[in-house]
Amino acid sequence: MQTPLLRVLSTFSFIILTLSFKAQIKVLEINASALVEDKAVGDYTILIYSDGNLKDSVFSKKSKAVTLSLESGKLYSIVFKKATYNNKLVIVDTQIPSGLRELVEEPFELQIELAKVSESLKQDLADYPVAILTVNKKEKSLMASENYYKLTHN
Repeated sequence: MQTPLLRVLSTFSFIILTLSFKAQIKVLEINASALVEDKAVGDYTILIYSDGNLKDSVFSKKSKAVTLSLESGKLYSIVFKKATYNNKLVIVDTQIPSGLRELVEEPFELQIELAKVSESLKQDLADYPVAILTVNKKEKSLMASENYYKLTHN
């Protein structure tokens, strides 16, 4: 009697564990686009780095947003490049906070304003990321760090 019951319990446990692993978030999506003077532009490149290695590059000929799919649990550097414009860097931390099982399904809208190389930039901030994105447990979505924004824009 006990052996069939153990088999049923172990099978049930296996199924529950399998389903819980499949339910975990694996990919975060970002709709990324470049702007010049608040208008969407084309002919730019997005470089995606993870662990210091180039993982992907996307060239956008049109001014439409590009969907980027990023694995959870990683740290990414995303670089926007356009000829005669300064490169812009965004850091994306896709670590999912413990206990968070689902995210808001809509992709994060990332719009990066590009500036001409000749335009003056604060030289002490030229190499800094323009934004740092992290998963907010309360909002259940990818969000820009308000603290980082305040530190670099005041």
